[in-house]
Amino acid sequence: MTQYRTVHLPEELCGAAEKLLAGRFENLEALLSFLLQEIVKDDAAKFDRAEEQMIEQRLKDLGYI
Repeated sequence: MTQYRTVHLPEELCGAAEKLLAGRFENLEALLSFLLQEIVKDDAAKFDRAEEQMIEQRLKDLGYI
C-alpha cells in the first residue's frame, strides 16, 4: 500500500503550473510525482556514472586498463 504525504505549496505557483501543463498531467499531484521521480532517477544515474569512473580509475591504477 502506498502512503502519501501532504505538501503545502503557494497557490499561485500551483495555478501557474496547472495552466502551463494543462492536459499533460491528470492533476498537480501527478505532475509533482513525475518531476520527483525524474530527479531521483537522474541522481541515481549520476551516482552510477561516478561509481563507474571510480572503478575505471582503480583498474587503470592496477594496470588492467
